[in-house]
Amino acid sequence: MNLQAQSNTLPAGTRLECYQIQNVLGVGGFGITYKAKDLNLGCDVAIKEYFPASFAIRASNTCTVTSKSDNEEDIYKTGLQRFLDEARILAQFKSRSIVHVNRFIEANGTAYIIMDYEDGVPLSRYLLRSKGLSEQEVALVAVPILEGLRTIHASKYLHRDIKPSNIYLRKHGKPVLIDFGAARQSIDNDSAQTGFVTHGYAPFEQYNTHDEQGPWTDIYALGATLYRCIMKKAPVDALDRLASLQAGEPDPLKPLLLEKPKDYGNEILSCIDWMLSFKIKDRPQSVNDIIERFKEIRNKRKHPEKSQTVLSQKDIDWDKEFIDVIEAELATYIGPLAKVMVKQALKASANLDDLYNALSIHIDSPSHREQFLQLFSVRASTKNNSVMTEKITSHITAGVSAKNAQSAREKHFRQKAEEVLAGFIGPLAGVLVDEAMQGSTNYDEVIRKLLKEITKEKDKNTFLTEMNKI
Repeated sequence: MNLQAQSNTLPAGTRLECYQIQNVLGVGGFGITYKAKDLNLGCDVAIKEYFPASFAIRASNTCTVTSKSDNEEDIYKTGLQRFLDEARILAQFKSRSIVHVNRFIEANGTAYIIMDYEDGVPLSRYLLRSKGLSEQEVALVAVPILEGLRTIHASKYLHRDIKPSNIYLRKHGKPVLIDFGAARQSIDNDSAQTGFVTHGYAPFEQYNTHDEQGPWTDIYALGATLYRCIMKKAPVDALDRLASLQAGEPDPLKPLLLEKPKDYGNEILSCIDWMLSFKIKDRPQSVNDIIERFKEIRNKRKHPEKSQTVLSQKDIDWDKEFIDVIEAELATYIGPLAKVMVKQALKASANLDDLYNALSIHIDSPSHREQFLQLFSVRASTKNNSVMTEKITSHITAGVSAKNAQSAREKHFRQKAEEVLAGFIGPLAGVLVDEAMQGSTNYDEVIRKLLKEITKEKDKNTFLTEMNKI
């Protein structure tokens, strides 16, 4: 049985009006970003395609994108409208610290935002290979992003999803804020609040629709990003902080001033601590409250006349130790295809979270998919490399070989399907299961085929319940 999931990305060479897709730059929960060539002007552009992986699917051998089911059609269309709103919002801003949108295209049941392309890498990928940023480099990231936020907030908009993967480091220029997937039209519009948050970077008010969001919300997220640049891990999640504080326990997020990381002055540490205050009223209320402090730190340079850029010229690449471990773990679910899937996902992923999510779609069983994501969770990735690798390697070593694990899983699925189906249709169950598995790409498809062989609705529900226990 072929368990390989169909690729969700557009292949190189695909034409979208005057643009030709070259390769994938990144894959997120709600969109895919490509590098493309403008065939009229002869320049490179970045194209972001609306593709919410949780409830969208691309028709086989086409560019067409649709919702996975009729029940998800409204969700898909609502998300598409917000995606177009994002394009209109970004087109208004001309700041060099905000990604510039040229136009958008509605086609293939989805939409595409056409943006300027600049050489560089996401901050998240840079941090994977660096030992963290120096005090001055932290300021070099903070100032341009704060300038961009000042422009956004002045127009009554919020970003609402600032994190390392949404800050892009140009090779020969200042950082730029990208991916306004959570941007909303008005700070005061409660109905626009979203439940999609990034743990560790989102303040508590983003989990609670009763709390007002404002500039202080983006300031917290930027503070969390700067914390990651210094401490090499994301801060304690806001929900965990809330649980401790409500229980009368100390805040589990230890202030940087108490952590005392080496080679960082009290001024920058206290400023980031201020940005990460749990209560809204205790945080800076405006970008103007802190930007000058970061500018002073940034300007303490031996050669201030030189171009200020964080990104060095060294190559940025994935950590091979992690990749070997990820390949081995994925192989326990999908077998020898794991190596190919990881290789493809590396080209399409801008950070580890993107990589894990891109790989998890190849795992048919929801429970196994969840196990995979839990193993490579955001919280686990906050550990240092040696601890993380030891944990994952131990997990893998304790299991069976990749090939045997896949064979055993498929055998167990087949036996279970035959057993349950036989209770409704008799001895023919074995033959029907074999036929269903031969032409299917995943277990969900097998189950859908077998459901057609059961006549009573009640029996169908029982069959589904039993199969979901696998």
